[in-house]
Amino acid sequence: MEKQVDFDIVIVGCGVAGAAAALSAAEHAKQTGKNARIAILERTDYHHRGGNSRWTAAFLRMESLERTADNFVEDMLSFSSYYSDKKYIETLAEHAGETLKWVHEKGVDFDHLPTMFLTSSKPRLLPVGGGRAIIDCLLRRAEALGVQMIYETTAWQLLLDDEGAIEGLMVRVKGGTSYRLGTRTVILAAGGFQGNPEMMAQYIGRDAHQIPTIAEGGLANKGECIRMAMAIGAKGAGQWDSFHAEPVDPRSKREEATVMTYPYAILVERNGRRFLDEGISTVDEQYESVARTIFYDLPGRMAYMVSDQKMFAIPNYERALQTEQPPIEADTIEELAGKIGVPPENLGETVRAFNEAIQPGPFYWDRKDGKHTSGITPPKSNWAIPIDQGPFIAYPVICSNVFSYGGLFTDTDGRVLTGDNDAIPGLYAAGEITGLYYGKYPGATSVLRGLVFGRRAGAHALAYGLK
Repeated sequence: MEKQVDFDIVIVGCGVAGAAAALSAAEHAKQTGKNARIAILERTDYHHRGGNSRWTAAFLRMESLERTADNFVEDMLSFSSYYSDKKYIETLAEHAGETLKWVHEKGVDFDHLPTMFLTSSKPRLLPVGGGRAIIDCLLRRAEALGVQMIYETTAWQLLLDDEGAIEGLMVRVKGGTSYRLGTRTVILAAGGFQGNPEMMAQYIGRDAHQIPTIAEGGLANKGECIRMAMAIGAKGAGQWDSFHAEPVDPRSKREEATVMTYPYAILVERNGRRFLDEGISTVDEQYESVARTIFYDLPGRMAYMVSDQKMFAIPNYERALQTEQPPIEADTIEELAGKIGVPPENLGETVRAFNEAIQPGPFYWDRKDGKHTSGITPPKSNWAIPIDQGPFIAYPVICSNVFSYGGLFTDTDGRVLTGDNDAIPGLYAAGEITGLYYGKYPGATSVLRGLVFGRRAGAHALAYGLK
C-alpha cells in the first residue's frame, strides 16, 4: 500500500548543509509570500541527528567573519593538483563571509577559539558550540518557519516523470515500511559513504573497513543518496579512492580522539623504527599525510608516538591530545617497548640515534623553530628535542576517516549535473555528498562549503519548486 505525502521541497539529511538549505528555502518563501511545504528527512532520531556536523568542532578557514584566509582559492586548487572545480571554489570564497554573517544573525557566535593545533599555518575561526550549535540554531529557525522534520526515515530511490524531472522519492521508515513522497524538488545533503563498508571497499580499497569513522555521526553516512542520484545519470566528482584522514588513538571511545602532539615527539612503527619527518611542517598542514602513511604503509596500520615528561611542559598540550586515554608509561625506553609490543633493542637504538642527531638551537613550541636533526634518515626538520626525561610515554596512533572525497557534481547553485553537464530538473545536492576534494584536504573548508552551498541550493530549489 502506498501513501502519498506531498512537499514542495524534500531535503535529505540535517547536517550543516541540509539545515542551511532548509532555512534558506523557508526564508525565501516567506520573503516572496509563498506557501512552501518543506520537509527534512533524517535517518537517525532527534538525539543523534546531524551526521558529522553534530560532532565536529567546525573549523572555518577564515581570517574573520567576513574574510577568508589568505590564498584561499589558490590553496584549495593547489592542494588538489588543480583537479577541483575552480568556479565552485571561487564561488565558495566569494560567498563565505556573507554566509557566516547570515548564520551569525540566526544566533550562532564565532570566535578564534583555541584549537587542537598548537602550531598552525592558517587561521581557524570556530563557532561557539561547534557544528552542533550551527545545526540546532538553523533547524530551530527553520521549524519556526514551518519546515517539517521527519526522523528515522531513509531515502532509497529517486522518482522521475516522463521528461526526466524529479517527481518524488521512495523512503523507508523505521520498521521497514516504504512510502512514496511526492515532490518536484529534492536536495540531497546526506554526507558521504564512510559509514558503508561495501562502498569503502569498492572505492577506497582492500581493508578499508578497518578505517574507523572519526565520530559516530559518520556511521550514518551510508552513501545511498550518492548511488540513487548516479542511478538516474548524475555525474560524479572528487577523488573516489581517497578520504580525509586524521590520526587518532584507537583506544578512545570519544569522537575525534586526535593525537596532534607527535611533532614534538617521534613516531615509530611496530618494528620500533621512525618512518617520516614528524616536524616537516606545522601540524595543521601535515597531519593528514601522517594518518595516510600509517594506514597505507605501516605493518598492522599502527604507529606509536614516543616521548617523555617534557611533553607535559608544553603549554596547552592537552588541546592537542583529544583522547581521554592516559599514555602508556615506563621508566626505561626498553620497558616502554615491551608494553607497546615493539622490539626493545630497536626502539632503544632509534631513540639513541635520534637524540645524538639533534642539533643545537632554541626550541619554540608555538612555531616552526628550525631545531632539527642531522645525519639520520628520516630527518626531523623542527621541534627536535631529546627523549631523555623519564618516565617515558607512548600513545598508539591509527588512521581515521573524517569523510569520503567522492560524490556528486553540482554547479554553483547546487544543481546536480549529468555526465553531459545538464542539470537534472529538480535535483540538488550540498555538503559532503558532493565531490570536491582531491589529494590533500585543505583544512577547515568542509563545514564552510556545506553552509555556503546548502544556502545557495535552498534558495535556488525554492524558486524552481514553486515555478
